Order: sequence, then C-alpha cells, then structure tokens
Amino acid sequence: MLNDPKVVKLIEMLLDKKAPGLDPVFEPKRNTWVSYPEVESAVLADSEYAVQLLEDLTKLGYLARRFQDKVTFCPACNSQDIRLDSTCPKCHSRHIVRQTMLKHQNCGYVGAEEDYARSEGRVCPKCRLELVLIGSDYTSLGRRYRCLDCGTISETPVERWHCRTCGREYARDDIREVVMYAYELDPTQVAKLKGERIPKARVRDFLTQEGYEVQESVTVTGKSGSNHQVDMLGTKRSGPLDHRIIVSFANAETEVASEEVIKLYAVAYDIDAHETILVASPRLSEDARQFAKHYNIRVYNADELDAMGLDKPA
Repeated sequence: MLNDPKVVKLIEMLLDKKAPGLDPVFEPKRNTWVSYPEVESAVLADSEYAVQLLEDLTKLGYLARRFQDKVTFCPACNSQDIRLDSTCPKCHSRHIVRQTMLKHQNCGYVGAEEDYARSEGRVCPKCRLELVLIGSDYTSLGRRYRCLDCGTISETPVERWHCRTCGREYARDDIREVVMYAYELDPTQVAKLKGERIPKARVRDFLTQEGYEVQESVTVTGKSGSNHQVDMLGTKRSGPLDHRIIVSFANAETEVASEEVIKLYAVAYDIDAHETILVASPRLSEDARQFAKHYNIRVYNADELDAMGLDKPA
C-alpha cells in the first residue's frame, strides 16, 4: 500500500506532526457521517476514500485506532439537540418519579416508602396497621417508577427521544448513532516508517520517474555465482546495455557502522551495479562515511530525502 503516493504523503504528514493524531468531525450531510479534514486535504479525496484509507492502514498495522466519541442525533434533521424522555406507560405523562416501593403483606397495598412513614414508625396508609418486620409485615419491591398524574406504578417506563430542533419523537431504538474514532501512527511502526518504509517509497518513486524498472527485495546472482539479496534494484535500458542502480537501506540505534558500507560495495561490485546508493537511518558513522566516499557510494540520511528526488546527499 505504500506504493501509493497518497498514502506516503499522509504518513509523512503524521510523522512530521507534533501531535500525530487524526481527529474525526461529525458530518451528517456526508455518506460516512464523519470526516477527517486533514486526511482529505492531504490526499485530495472525499470522506469515503479517507475513512476507507484509515481503516485499511489500521488493518495493515500502520495506524492505531481509538474511540473518540459517540454521537446521537435526530434521524430527520440530524440535530444533536435531542432529549431522552421517560414517560408513564399508561397515560404517557413525563410526570414520573423513581421511588423505593413497599408492599403491605396483610392488605396488599403498594406504595412509596415515604408514604408509610409516621413519627411512630411505618404505618400502612390503607389499613393503618403498623409495619414492623420486613419479610413478615411488608416486603420491598425495590426501585419502581410512579406516575404522579395517574398513580400507575411500573418497573420500566416508556422511553422516547424528543428532538428539540424539529419537534419529532422517536422510540428509543429508532434514534441514530455514529461511533467516531481517532487514528494515530502505531508507535511500534514509527521507527520502521522513518528509517525504511517511507525512504523506500521515495526512492522507488524517484527511480520510476527517471525511467527505471524497480524491483524490491530481489535476489540477484553476481559474477562470482553468489546470490545476493538486494533491497532495491533499478534497471534502465540505455542503448544495448542495462544501467543498474543498487539501493540499500541501513538502520541502527545511533549510527550505521562501516561494515554495512563494505558489504554493500562487495555486492555492487559482484552484480556490476553502475551506481550504488545507501540510505542510512539515522546516519552513518564517520568511518562509514569515509568508506562510502572511497567506494564512490552515494549516501542519504533517511530523514533528508526529498520527495521529488535525491538531491540531498549526506
């Protein structure tokens, strides 16, 4: 996927950002319901392409996805100014309260706990008998909903969404929801992207533009009969002959050692490469730099490659 210049541009943007995250924006007028303006601007594409691109890069392990928000909105006008109302299942009044309900075992009266309260203890409002022992005199039914308009007691009220913008009402399950995710570079991929993947894409694009046929991770047999694993090989027909460029990508914690330069020279000599390029991340050691100069190897630091060419030798 890193063969796509749009993808390379997006990842380069993320690598350059101080806060390398991509935040979503709720866009109810778009088919995706969400947009990523930075992505759309970087790759010059619409929201559908941007969302799919982010999902694909996540599946490939380049990006990490995290939950950002869940937006609930009106299906008719897309307004987020909505309210969930609880109403009485009998008279549909919103005038309901949640209370602890007690049931008197003797007469069967059911009422709110505060209805039984008297200065001398608990007394049934219906039959006036005193309630002393729970489980014997009375039982607790737990928290129930009581309508203060019609007196109906229910375990579960009717819940409906009300849109304050257009005035429409919907059943609880008929409202629309969109889960929005933010994306950022997977931390485990950053070093590899900086030191290898993005430089490879830049070099490949440059060589292709210059008319080379590019092969990556290719095995080439040298004059000695040995097989060599080459990171990148560019071949261009020049008259009756082929012009060969060999490119190697070397990574190290602090500096790339001279051994990498020496090995590259040996391979280049054995396969008759006309030009040899070494892309180092983060940089070459001083000894390695001297060897590269001696062997006429062009060296570039990974973070100095220009996207349109190789005009910044290290």
